[in-house]
Amino acid sequence: MNPELATILARVSQREGVPPALLLGVLASMAAPGKTDFSRIEHDLLRKAGDYKALHARLLKPSGVDPELDHLRAGAARLLAEGRLAEMDRILAQAEQRNLDGTVALDKMSKERLLAAAAGRGDRAAAAILQLNPKAYGEAAERFAEAALIAASADAESGRGYAWMQADALARKGADFSDRSAFVAAIEQLRGMLAKLDNFDETVPWAETQLRLARSLTGLSHFDGGGGLLRQVVEIYRTTLDDLTRAKAPRLWAALQTRLGEALLRLGEAEDDATLLDESVAAFRAGLSGLTRSDMPREWARLQWELGKAHVALGLRASGVAAFEAAVNCFKLVLEDRPRESVPLDWAEVQDRIGAALVGLAAYYREPVVLEEAIAAFDAALEVRRREIVPSLWAESAANRAEARLELADRLRDRSEAEKATAELVMAIETMRGHGLAAEAKRREPKLPRAAALVEALRKA
Repeated sequence: MNPELATILARVSQREGVPPALLLGVLASMAAPGKTDFSRIEHDLLRKAGDYKALHARLLKPSGVDPELDHLRAGAARLLAEGRLAEMDRILAQAEQRNLDGTVALDKMSKERLLAAAAGRGDRAAAAILQLNPKAYGEAAERFAEAALIAASADAESGRGYAWMQADALARKGADFSDRSAFVAAIEQLRGMLAKLDNFDETVPWAETQLRLARSLTGLSHFDGGGGLLRQVVEIYRTTLDDLTRAKAPRLWAALQTRLGEALLRLGEAEDDATLLDESVAAFRAGLSGLTRSDMPREWARLQWELGKAHVALGLRASGVAAFEAAVNCFKLVLEDRPRESVPLDWAEVQDRIGAALVGLAAYYREPVVLEEAIAAFDAALEVRRREIVPSLWAESAANRAEARLELADRLRDRSEAEKATAELVMAIETMRGHGLAAEAKRREPKLPRAAALVEALRKA
């Protein structure tokens, strides 16, 4: 096994408390990956660790009525921990069959048997989505749809829960495998659900469905162009927050505020609109007011991360010093939740963002110290974002550091520093071109003539 991959497996296993064998089983299920993207692999494994823990806990929960069924499910849990995903699914199929044994038709089953049957089908759906390939995600969505149909005949709320899981599986397929059609399918399903919900009498389930619809539309916007769809997304979040009070569903309310902030941030950047970015900051702050760091540390840190990004975007367009200082403070809070030893790539990403915020702040200070701090942050990021491991991330941080060095060289009139920065910027842009980042390379290219002119001027000085 690749040493870097082995390190990632060990790190995720230790941090999330999941068996290494399970992570190996997930990797074995991957569709042909092409070029190895270690940052994406770690991100995927972290998500699968959460999926694993939820399913494993359900499988070990005693039914209280059928010891043989409990025995089968415990066996499936053991196979799950060993990463033997195909064998686990066969055992779950046997458990499902045992639960249905002797039943002529669903309409003859008791409510309890129906809900147990839906849970069994839902567990098989959750087992499928542990696999990292689009076919398995599609199977998961189909199984959640079947679970929803079974459960709805006994309890509408339970059926709705499985229907949400179906939409989530489709949206994850769209996001993880760049599948536009999966987002379209999720949107159609969620709109169908909304047509049957009343926003006055069923405000919370209506709002949950609205949240999922807006998220799927956001995913679709990456394929169809952001502007029009993102404006729809913003309107959905605002409409939902008009009807859902914080007191009625505090965490859902906070999630809606967070997602509204994300949509406003993306739309504000796309349209270069400082007003939208200011509204984004306000939405993130509202979302933070609905969370406590002790109860939801990861969500709290993620929201600080998004707030920091919004401050940077606003600082570039309007409010300057205060926005950049606020961004640096947000990112430093995030570092406390993303230690280098357990999530090094995440830690490096935060260091890179701190550097970028400091570069923005340096424009308001003549002294070199702020630029020197920015370069130190990029240096830290590049200790982890090594070219031989994550070349595209290396290129991003290397280009950022080169641009900061050029600014510092200009201020200090340092020819050697300017020459090093120019060489690094050229190498970073070439790496971007070689790894499918042509748009980012093109964005950086205008800096090259300025760098060359600075070097030439300093050589003549």
